[in-house]
Amino acid sequence: MQGDPGSVQLPREAGILPGLVFHMRRSAVLRTSGASPDRTTFFRLLASTLDTFSSLVMVQPTLLGYQPGAGAGRPLPLEPTSVTPDRVLLLDSFTQLVVCQGGALALAARTGGPAAAQAEELCERARADAAALGAERFPAPTLIECEQGSSKARYLTQKVNPDVPLNTFLQGLYRAIVE
Repeated sequence: MQGDPGSVQLPREAGILPGLVFHMRRSAVLRTSGASPDRTTFFRLLASTLDTFSSLVMVQPTLLGYQPGAGAGRPLPLEPTSVTPDRVLLLDSFTQLVVCQGGALALAARTGGPAAAQAEELCERARADAAALGAERFPAPTLIECEQGSSKARYLTQKVNPDVPLNTFLQGLYRAIVE
């Protein structure tokens, strides 16, 4: 209905398209600001030579969360709410693999005790998954290990803290569609 953004309904097959557009505009494949011409060319050439899944990971990175008692890593949304002190995160942006230990787990690892063993076990699972992902890639991704709140955590923060939140982007997109 014209003028009502709430009336926009996409077919089931196109349900992921708005999110993909959201991440595409933020990806190194399209974004040229703050990057040298060589870096921009590298990402565009790389994206054009990869298979579909790998290109999608470059556009929309994947985020896995490892928590005590949860077993394998669970997929998480690329949102700030995914970063918690009791979780180890593995961010895969194809050219970088970021293993980020939550603040409470990092503190437990430094102080020792039974919680330290559990924190180390979660980190080892994330590192093993990162190694498996990196082993099958060319060029080999950079492995970055960090703790929540550290300077290296900016690689993770940059991906989960968008300049415009997804919901705001979708509302603007739906308003543009119905006008």
